[in-house]
Amino acid sequence: MRAFVERHRHSSLLVAVLLGQLFFLAYQIKGDNDVRLIRRWAVAVIGPVGKAVRASVNTTDSLLEEYVALYNARQESQLLRAELARARLRLHELKTRAEESDELAALLELKQSYPLAPLVAAHVIAASPAAATRTVLIDRGADRGLMPNMTVLTPEGVVGKVVAVFPGSAQVLLITDGKSGVGVRVADSQLAGVVKGTGGTQCRLDYIPNEETLAPGTVLYTSGQDQLFPPGLPVGRITSVGPGEIFLEVAVEPAAPLASLDHVLVLAGPPETLGTAAQGVKTSPPPAGLAR
Repeated sequence: MRAFVERHRHSSLLVAVLLGQLFFLAYQIKGDNDVRLIRRWAVAVIGPVGKAVRASVNTTDSLLEEYVALYNARQESQLLRAELARARLRLHELKTRAEESDELAALLELKQSYPLAPLVAAHVIAASPAAATRTVLIDRGADRGLMPNMTVLTPEGVVGKVVAVFPGSAQVLLITDGKSGVGVRVADSQLAGVVKGTGGTQCRLDYIPNEETLAPGTVLYTSGQDQLFPPGLPVGRITSVGPGEIFLEVAVEPAAPLASLDHVLVLAGPPETLGTAAQGVKTSPPPAGLAR
């Protein structure tokens, strides 16, 4: 490198002198409007560079403004989504409270329809985890006078019966359990049979001969012949009817909402207690769902 500089030193010096003279002349020479030539050269060189820099700055500012706007919009969108989620949660809470209030009002109306009957209000606190067993646990037990085989119902109809009692709770066997059986009569007829549980969500009606005629939608009421359930309580509604070997194969949908039980009433006395109490109440008839 040093040898190259030594070899071209004179040429480099000559080029530097010529450039110096050129710039000196450009500084002295003036063109139109008394503008020096060197200034024109500077403007011609620096102008495009300045424009490019200015355009780059403007683009950067525009991109920054768009980024800030998008960021703010995203933050606002997240806040709105959070507000919407809270509103939906509040609406669900209010809806649940309204449904619970309606359910409690219906239970109160049912209890007032039988003011002399020993009806004990209870809350369902657990359900059996076994798939083949249809039982629930309520928060009333021996301390409230509950005993096995007592009737459990809702304003819609029969739920089941008490099968085990503890100091502060009791186990209820639902009418859909495979071990359950309820003596029933068919509405507007003299036909009688037994509603048995299937272990699923529905029941079946047994002991109705093939020659009898049943229509889907027909309501079944307790007959009282089983000496467990008071007569006249809704048990379920027929959903399908088909011929069997000897008896009709009849599917029944329970009247009570067994899949979503929350509050129930327990008849803390013999079956006839409800009937006797109802007979003494002439000014306060039972609700339509429990009308005999």
